[in-house]
Amino acid sequence: MTKRKYGLIALAIGCFAMTSFVNHQNVQATGTVIKNKARIDTEYPLGGASNFMMVAGNQFVQSESPFSGRIMANSVILKKDWLGAPGFNGSTELSTNTAYDNYFKNLKNPAVIINDFTKGNEKIYDKTKGMKNLVFHLGGMWQNPLVEDGISKNTEFATDTSKADAEAAYPGMSVSLAGFSKGQQGTFEGLWKNKMVEGINGNLAKLPQYVDNGINKYETSGDSTTTDYSLQQNIQDVSQFYANLLPENTDFWSSTDEIMDLKQTNPINNENKVSRPVSNPFYITDPWPEVTDVVINIVAKADNPTVSAKTRKKIKPYTAEVDGKKPIVAVSIDRNRLIENYEKAKHMNIQFHFSDSFYTDDGKTLDPEKIPYIVINYKNFNDKRFDFQPGDGFYIGSVDNFKYPLNETDVGEPGYVNSIAKEVGGASDEDWSNPNVLKFGAHLLNNFTDTYDSDNYPESFDQAKQDNSGLTAQTAAVSYTNRSPGTMLFGTMLIPHGSYYAGNSTKGLYIGGVVAANNITLDNAPISPEHDKAVFGNNQEFPDLNDGGDAKKVTIDSIDLAAPTKATQNVVNDGTAKFSYVDDSLAPAPSLGITGELKLSNVPDSYGLYYRYNRNGNNDKGDWQRYSAGAQTGTSVTLKESLLADLNNQTKATAGTMKTEAQKISYPLTKTSGIEFATTADAKAATIAADKIETTATFKFTLQIDASLEVTVPAKISFGTDILGNSSGEATRTVAINEIQLTQKTVADTGTPEEPKVVVYNPLLSGFNLKLAYLDANTTSENPFFITNNFKYNINTAAPVPLAPDKSDGEWIDGILKRDTTPQSLETKTENNSFKSNSLQLHLSYSNNYKVSSNAYTAPMGWQLTL
Repeated sequence: MTKRKYGLIALAIGCFAMTSFVNHQNVQATGTVIKNKARIDTEYPLGGASNFMMVAGNQFVQSESPFSGRIMANSVILKKDWLGAPGFNGSTELSTNTAYDNYFKNLKNPAVIINDFTKGNEKIYDKTKGMKNLVFHLGGMWQNPLVEDGISKNTEFATDTSKADAEAAYPGMSVSLAGFSKGQQGTFEGLWKNKMVEGINGNLAKLPQYVDNGINKYETSGDSTTTDYSLQQNIQDVSQFYANLLPENTDFWSSTDEIMDLKQTNPINNENKVSRPVSNPFYITDPWPEVTDVVINIVAKADNPTVSAKTRKKIKPYTAEVDGKKPIVAVSIDRNRLIENYEKAKHMNIQFHFSDSFYTDDGKTLDPEKIPYIVINYKNFNDKRFDFQPGDGFYIGSVDNFKYPLNETDVGEPGYVNSIAKEVGGASDEDWSNPNVLKFGAHLLNNFTDTYDSDNYPESFDQAKQDNSGLTAQTAAVSYTNRSPGTMLFGTMLIPHGSYYAGNSTKGLYIGGVVAANNITLDNAPISPEHDKAVFGNNQEFPDLNDGGDAKKVTIDSIDLAAPTKATQNVVNDGTAKFSYVDDSLAPAPSLGITGELKLSNVPDSYGLYYRYNRNGNNDKGDWQRYSAGAQTGTSVTLKESLLADLNNQTKATAGTMKTEAQKISYPLTKTSGIEFATTADAKAATIAADKIETTATFKFTLQIDASLEVTVPAKISFGTDILGNSSGEATRTVAINEIQLTQKTVADTGTPEEPKVVVYNPLLSGFNLKLAYLDANTTSENPFFITNNFKYNINTAAPVPLAPDKSDGEWIDGILKRDTTPQSLETKTENNSFKSNSLQLHLSYSNNYKVSSNAYTAPMGWQLTL
């Protein structure tokens, strides 16, 4: 049973003062960016960053070595006026080398996206020199004297900056493009005319890639609104999506049951001489103790080594593709496990063990056409970073062949790991242009879920902080400073909270792309034009993973809620929307005035939308009610104001601590109500039982309404002094007691001492009982308020009755003004929820026996508010 709450104010009829303080608590809901709205499917396996070799959420910095491939960045800084052949996307001055002509002819435009074209960073490189280098290399993209004029349009750029803004930032900018095709791309005028993707006009939000992924700005900033969705946020959402493929407390997941989770352990060869538990991946302390070997088993169920050969023959053979789509597996590599048995371990030797079903029929070559997509989620690195150098690498290994090769000649020897490049048919360990090597890279994603730049941890989105963090091998969240024997770096690097750095010692030997939420620095690290073929999911066999399924599923993404004078709140699944009568100008109950709109994705031509109130919390098993009379057809559904009002109406308000100040007593009130929505294939039934509904998507949120119940009483009720010397009759004072729903002022209108008022502010129509008592027990017989049956009251037209004193707690008179505590139903019309008012009359009989006083007659009265 809920304990009754009440508040008390004593009122002296005449003059009184109180020194207590009432604290009004303003509850302000903070808008949030939609989380996990990344689109992950065949066309966009990396959301808005898909099909680009390099994507920097902030700066892309390139020094000496040539670069060819699709690039996207907030800004680009080229530190050299000449990068060396073939330059920047084939800008080979006076070159007769046509080796990559076919590549550039088929390069998808825009080849380069620069959000803020004029931005530079003086701490990295002189801005004016950097702009000259950028104009030179963009203007010369794929220019060759041996090819026909105009072919340069096959390599174009796009920017969010207008030509006028560029010219204003760098007036008179012009560089020589001697030897290139005609067009005078060496000025902003020529560059915008000859190399700009048509139809953009300084507005990247028009790019189909951004439109399809809901991106409307490039960077996340402190002043982002609920409608903003940046590329940086999208990168983080993509990372979170892939991290969420792994169920809680698991380290391996497969989209097909034809790939099993083979858990193994290592021989006892670690510092603690203790065998680790079986797992997948499993961890081995290498003979070089600074290295931890991590073996990932990717084993087809048809190759299950834990059952007999006879049993394996009965198992369905592994299917490399279903309807042209490959399966995907996700694994977790935990830094805590890497140092579990040797805390000084510094390196990570990652090995893939593929079973026989993934090899060619002769069993000699790993077949990239058969292997699944692989996502490695790295966790618990934080500001510890990850630096790929000797000791770190990607190999083929197993429980028997796991040793890290200290020398090139160790690779492939018994007990040691094998080269991935050779395993897939490459001519050498460094065969970075072999189609199978590139295809292997395109099937691997390295997701550094919680790795940060060491000089930006905890993560800040302050622009200056981001611009100057993660720029070196010692500070970038992920860096590649040198390579291990017999291997290259494989897979796309997805870095949602930091930067990527590659140094010249790597010789550019990595097979994949880079997506970093902050900066990318290529410090004399060459990139082959062929490497775009190694970008994760860069083909049409990537599975559609939206909502974790093999096909696009309906998703209820969020709900937008708005009060009359409040910015829209975007609430995600299982979130809470908070509104306050203090802040949000809500309408009085039962209407509230809150409007809502459900946002959905991947909806069919028509579908059913149902809801139920969670009256008993998340365990409510009530029936589902159809919303509106028929099926829904769009990606948004406007909710009736009455539905949200009825939602608020499902629960009683809970009261906080009573507060008092002079003339006012109040309780802070909160009403919290839950509702759940579900979509179905059709909307034929008006009501569906909880155990019968077949949902295609579900969504729930909580509505919190903050209000107060306030009683304001007059400072004086005066009977004056004119009653002396009268032998008959009485003095009467009328107190108007009103319940209101309009906005309560700091002190409501309490009338005058001769015509006092009591005001009850009750915007939520909460139940209450306002009581009155005469509290004093004065023994002075001449006191007019003490004389037996002399001081009387009546409510409205009732007959007056005495206000009798009580020496303990007074005699409380019930129901001076009262509202039923039963929650009001929205089905009850507003006029039936009428505001209440009473007229309280106080009567004091005249008498010649009163004690003579020059002051007005006063007596202590009490008002009590009970919930």
